[in-house]
Amino acid sequence: MKVVSKEVEMIAYFKKDGRINPIRFRIEEENKVQVVKILKIISTDLEKLCGNKMWSFTCSAIIGEIEKIFELKYDIERCKWILFKI
Repeated sequence: MKVVSKEVEMIAYFKKDGRINPIRFRIEEENKVQVVKILKIISTDLEKLCGNKMWSFTCSAIIGEIEKIFELKYDIERCKWILFKI
């Protein structure tokens, strides 16, 4: 996987116990907008990166007719979603 570290717009839901489930995200590259629907959440971890607590999600989705695995991060303090690796 390649590190891209780009902020994305995310649609997610929160369970009663506080767990987050990302559903789909929108990313803009070279004035093109792409919506990616998450097929499966492979793993979820809580980590500390540069002093910030972040939820890390390893997910899969169909992008350009190919199933790809990627990593999304949710920065708890800044309330931002980041497409970290793809």
